[in-house]
Amino acid sequence: MIDFLFHLPDLTIFLILSSITMGFSIIAILISKRFIFYRLKYRDNVTIGSISSLIGIMYGVLVGFMALYLIDNNDHASDAVLREASAVANVYRDSQWLKDPFPEQIRAQLEKYINKAITVEWPVMREGKDVDADGDYIIQNISNLMRGYSLSSDADKLITQDILIELKSLYNARHERISMSTSQLSPELWEVILIGTILLIGINYAFRVNFYLHLFAISAFSIMAASMLFLLVTLDRPFQGEFIVEPDALQAVMTFMKTGKESALKSAAHFRHHHIHSFHRAWEPSPSEQALT
Repeated sequence: MIDFLFHLPDLTIFLILSSITMGFSIIAILISKRFIFYRLKYRDNVTIGSISSLIGIMYGVLVGFMALYLIDNNDHASDAVLREASAVANVYRDSQWLKDPFPEQIRAQLEKYINKAITVEWPVMREGKDVDADGDYIIQNISNLMRGYSLSSDADKLITQDILIELKSLYNARHERISMSTSQLSPELWEVILIGTILLIGINYAFRVNFYLHLFAISAFSIMAASMLFLLVTLDRPFQGEFIVEPDALQAVMTFMKTGKESALKSAAHFRHHHIHSFHRAWEPSPSEQALT
């Protein structure tokens, strides 16, 4: 019903909602004062105020609960991404204790997993579409690699067990993230919220006050209602819109893995250079040997 809003900048969304509510309110107040509520008297303001207060309280409670629910959803989505990144990092660190060539093979699979998540899955989730199962296949590939690893010591058994546990955590966190990407308020809830918004603004048309004061009050109510709708829209879908859950944690793990690989290569190169240099020095003849020759 409001899918198009999630492809717009937040400022544009707020301006659209404000324009709709204010435009509708100004037109409605002109019509209602002339044709609907023209028989009401000033003494009726007390009754209308009581009804307006009741509707306002119910509307505020409804919107407040919906906002808390959506904030909690966003927190769960962020937590799922953090746990997913943590599981990838733990698998990478544990794999460094394995015998060659397993560390390099697992690292390649993990980099493929992160690249797939950042470059493919995040844009798909941003569009509100279904994510494919390629990430699950990568996790299964790592499990298959561990199945072929020969256990030669108790340390190997512990490391293998830890990696398999982290792979399970990675699988669960990934599917929680995908599940949260499709989480949204149902159309029925949006209908209730919109009906409450119309009632909240509409009941204030019945007040008998100075026209310009009435127009100002209705405009203020309209902007407030638009702000509430804007808040719910921006919080509704954690992976859509301008302020979304970003893959920063996964990107940080990718940087950590690449930095670790470069450090390992530099250390290996330094080790090799040092030992070759020491080897040549060991075979260089001493000055006394050169004199004898």
